[in-house]
Amino acid sequence: IVATARLTNIALLLTLYPEVKENVAQIVLMGGAIGVGNTGPTAEFNIQGDPEAARIVFQQSAPLRVVMVPLEVTHQNIVSNEIFDEFAKKKSNFYALVVRLMKFFSKTYADVFHFKEGPPLHDPMAVAYVIDPTIFEETLMRVDIETTSQLSRGQTVCDIWFMNKAPKNVYVCQKADIGKFWEMMFDALDRADAVSCLN
Repeated sequence: IVATARLTNIALLLTLYPEVKENVAQIVLMGGAIGVGNTGPTAEFNIQGDPEAARIVFQQSAPLRVVMVPLEVTHQNIVSNEIFDEFAKKKSNFYALVVRLMKFFSKTYADVFHFKEGPPLHDPMAVAYVIDPTIFEETLMRVDIETTSQLSRGQTVCDIWFMNKAPKNVYVCQKADIGKFWEMMFDALDRADAVSCLN
């Protein structure tokens, strides 16, 4: 399962139909942060939207793997001017739409989060992990979800120093090979461009 939004539906699935876990190898999610958040000082949007659901998903036991691709990784993946130049070379309606979408996010990230070199690309990184996990560096650690604090509700509390005695429960990605990611991304975009009804 690849999750790129709130984990509400997945938490409901695992709670109401726990037998499905036998047929799910892993849950790979774009969400959370080891440190600084984006919709709160320490909370990331997808987790903060339903932290109770995130807690249910993160507490799943082996053999079900839970993999978190946090902001620290997606913020390494900038849609730079060089990437925009590659988009522009394609000269198709499909790629023109891709550029418009990315430019919209550029202004938001520049104004709010001071990303001057371009916007980060978040959700495709969770998909990339499923396709080729070898381009990521990950660490198995204890991650708990803060659900009650008025200051940090939705925080993914990552025990990066292994101080918590509770079982390690989440594979947290910390780095990615961005060059290899974009090779995969352009291959996927080119395939979509070839069959797009926009062209």
